[in-house]
Amino acid sequence: MNALRQLNRRRSWTTALLGIWLFCSAASCLALDPHQGLRQYGYQSWQTDSGLPQNTVHAVLQTRDGFLWIGTEAGLVRFDSTQFRVFTRADTPQLGSDLIESLMEDRSGTLWIGTSSGVARYKNHTFETFPETSHNGAVWSFHEDRSGNVWLLSADGLAVFDGRQFVPIAGLPPLDEESAMAEGADGSLWLGTMEGLRRTAAGPRQFQPAGPRVSIQALAVDHNGNAWAGTASGIEVCHPNTACTSVDETGTAAEKNIHALTFDGRGQLWIGTDAGLLSYDGKQFSHWSTTDGLPSNRVNLLMSDREGALWVGTAGGIARFFAGKIEALTPRTGFSSNLVLALYEDREGSLWLGTESGGLDILRDRKFTTYTAEDGISDDHIRAVYQDRSGTVWLGTSGGGLDRRDKNGFTALSTANGLSSNVVLSIAAAPNGDLLLGTPDGLNRIHDGKVSTFTSADGLADDFVRSIYFDNQGTGWIGTRRGLSEWKDDKFTTYTALDGLGSDLVGAILQAHDGSLWIGTLGGLTHWSHGAFQNYTEKDGLSDRVITALHEDSEGTLWIGSNGGGLNRYRAGKIQPVTQQNAGLPANLYSILEDDDGNLWLSSSDGVVRVNRGALNHSLDEGSRDPVSVATFGVADGMKISEASSGGHPAAWRLQDGSLWFATLKGVATVDPAHLAMNRVPPLVSIEQLSVDDVSMNGKPQKGSATVTIPPGSHRLAFEYAALSFVAPQKVRFQYKLEGFDRDWVDAGARRAAYYTNLPPGHYTFRVKACNNDGVWGQESAALALRLQPYFHQTVWFYLLLVLTIALLGYGIYLWRLRLVESRFQVVLTERNRIAREIHDTLAQGFVAVSVQLQVASRLLTNAPDTAQRHLTQAQELVRSGLEDARRAIWELRSQGVQESDFASQLIHMANRVTASSTIKTEVHVSGTYRPLPSQTEDQLLRIAQEAVTNAVRHAQPGRVEIELRYAENRIAVTVEDDGRGFSGDAPSIREGHYGLTGMKERAEQMGGSLTVSSKAGQGTRVQVEIPQNTPRTKDNE
Repeated sequence: MNALRQLNRRRSWTTALLGIWLFCSAASCLALDPHQGLRQYGYQSWQTDSGLPQNTVHAVLQTRDGFLWIGTEAGLVRFDSTQFRVFTRADTPQLGSDLIESLMEDRSGTLWIGTSSGVARYKNHTFETFPETSHNGAVWSFHEDRSGNVWLLSADGLAVFDGRQFVPIAGLPPLDEESAMAEGADGSLWLGTMEGLRRTAAGPRQFQPAGPRVSIQALAVDHNGNAWAGTASGIEVCHPNTACTSVDETGTAAEKNIHALTFDGRGQLWIGTDAGLLSYDGKQFSHWSTTDGLPSNRVNLLMSDREGALWVGTAGGIARFFAGKIEALTPRTGFSSNLVLALYEDREGSLWLGTESGGLDILRDRKFTTYTAEDGISDDHIRAVYQDRSGTVWLGTSGGGLDRRDKNGFTALSTANGLSSNVVLSIAAAPNGDLLLGTPDGLNRIHDGKVSTFTSADGLADDFVRSIYFDNQGTGWIGTRRGLSEWKDDKFTTYTALDGLGSDLVGAILQAHDGSLWIGTLGGLTHWSHGAFQNYTEKDGLSDRVITALHEDSEGTLWIGSNGGGLNRYRAGKIQPVTQQNAGLPANLYSILEDDDGNLWLSSSDGVVRVNRGALNHSLDEGSRDPVSVATFGVADGMKISEASSGGHPAAWRLQDGSLWFATLKGVATVDPAHLAMNRVPPLVSIEQLSVDDVSMNGKPQKGSATVTIPPGSHRLAFEYAALSFVAPQKVRFQYKLEGFDRDWVDAGARRAAYYTNLPPGHYTFRVKACNNDGVWGQESAALALRLQPYFHQTVWFYLLLVLTIALLGYGIYLWRLRLVESRFQVVLTERNRIAREIHDTLAQGFVAVSVQLQVASRLLTNAPDTAQRHLTQAQELVRSGLEDARRAIWELRSQGVQESDFASQLIHMANRVTASSTIKTEVHVSGTYRPLPSQTEDQLLRIAQEAVTNAVRHAQPGRVEIELRYAENRIAVTVEDDGRGFSGDAPSIREGHYGLTGMKERAEQMGGSLTVSSKAGQGTRVQVEIPQNTPRTKDNE
């Protein structure tokens, strides 16, 4: 594939104008600062080892949701600032090919994807293809007109989307890679073909020829609606209502071979040719070539950014034209490729470059500009920074000597120029303009270009000079490893710890407004005033005694940096440390500067930190619990390394123009606080994935639902999210909240995942928001609704069913208790009836008979004593019989539930007891196979037999009573038979209304059996009860 031919037709920036306009309408769009040199931009490149599937990038586009889409020759890529997600035909068969030719987002948010084998679109998180279209060849570009129609330019010709499929436009010349479509101010469409321009008025789709019949290699429309067409032989300009004319251009054939056209914000036309860059202002042409700084004369791609800078893609690299000056990035200066295939300016102003075989590149604005050996510095390890009164900046290095910076760049002075060492630890200027340098081998003085050296032999405390400071009286103070030397009138006076210094190792030195001197030492902060030293340490309030930096602000407050203890404040005679509660400042500080806005800038081993002095004072004075906001700058902001532990003095300097310079281990980092590039574009946030028990659910609701449903029994939820900010992704911060669980936002820092475990079933909404590298928070959070399904036992229905079950169970228990009480009452009532029958048939009848006999006896006592005696004797017999009945009743009550032996034995015992007071003989016979009966059944049978025997003894006057117990196959029978006087007709008790036989019959019926009584006068009586064997239960035990 011919890469240069592809370059000619790449117009990614034109197809993305609508997207850029949408972004800019929502926020103030940024652009790269054109006043910065190209080398001062943040530059980063991604290749296959970073996650790209292939290193040739044909198209770059940022969609309105913030994602960056990249078209490569091995698939479509989506980038979220930290991770690449690749779509290929293997996992996305809707893509016609893995070679992605073009990308465009329409006003509805649909992403159109042109491949080498047809078109696809990405809408609502779903890829779609159009197999029914006849355009299955290479799709080179798209265009959306002001009516919202999507046009497709492909190897099969021109087509327009009708909402369902692409409809070919017939009657047009063939198209090639360089063909393009543009729209005029009146809505008319211009089409560049292989056989000239075609134009259609607003509305109709009939294209009419315009201009000569030549192949159109470039196309642009000005603000008047005129179409400018670049050909191999020059430029044709076609007016909407008049004929086309050639632009008169004198030059070589190479200058007339047009490959790119664009208009800048001022309406000036820029032209890319084989002979360099041209501009046309309507009257004349201007020309720039490699002699003016272009990396190559072959100009293939042009783009004007939001700041008006012109970006020029050539065959030898990328160039920028601004304010008449050309700067270039080439592979020789670190650029990834010679050929740029696509240019795109994102919503934050960063510039993306798709290259041929060089991957994806980005140019970002940086807050810091860092000068290194690549910029001419003799050594990257900077020890000290200083600016003299003339404005010259001096850098002390750790092996390259002294660097001098002027408008022409950096020049170095070394031992070859007379310095005593190439390690320069400190720099200062004397009142007479001499430059003093502290080295490990003495103090160097540069006067009129000549270097002289002072050592301990000349009175210095030590040759190792760590710091130099001149006070307002012109006295020089030199800090060394063995004390402090005062240099006055070319004489040195040395002070050590014996004189009151905190330590002989002296570092930072500063004169206060009152003329006193503050000296930082290894053993504390020493104050020199009125010829005396006073030392302050931890016992005086310092957080650490190793003092590394000093600064006095306009209010006279002294700020003290330490090694290990962070920042301290000295005001009104009191030292107060700045704690983590006041502000999260680094522990190791090496310099302190102040800008015009009252911000303190601190260099540290963790980067450069900015904190507002007023806010810090308020926190210290009021004891506020809310920490002061702190901004930290490092590699993401343009520093080559975050560590700014230079070890020299001064380690930082504020220049006359207000910019701040900091010594670091990799160059000198500079920042202009008054023109600090601020990223005011809030980041868009996307929830990338939801995982449930380590299984991805893609983080998207099911089709037809706005809520993700999670099955019951899920324990672990993981949300992965991204912030679409590309300026400094590593400085993006997140907050998230799970509504329904979290009460407030959770600060996640830079972590891009949130985890929850063992959530109860219910409805939740996960929200996440982010702030960019400058602390600008997004106005809206990304949200994902969830429904954790419960098990049935966790649902309301289960609890309702449980309540109903408990209620029914309670009601059942109530009914059971009620029936139990009724059953017990029935037992009691039955027993009462039995006792009543017993008393009526025995004791009551006996008492009545006794009463009658006594009444008769009382009447006959005087007239017929013998007869009265007989009645008294009968009364005595009746009393004896009543007592016997009473004892029997008591025995019956006591014997209930007592099982002395088997049922036959109980019958024998009962018969013997009842007939004990008479001469009646009893016999008990048992037949059949013995089977134990329920105790209640045996008790009822025993009572019937007892009643029958008692009746025989009492009424029949028998000589013998026989009891037979017969165990039949299905029945059990008990028979009581006597040889007494018997009776005819019904049994006496039934006939006379007595209760004895009635009670026996009731007992038999309760057992499901029957009672029969048979008797003949003079032949005795036979009582038999039969019960079925399979009916053992009685109403007494229910």
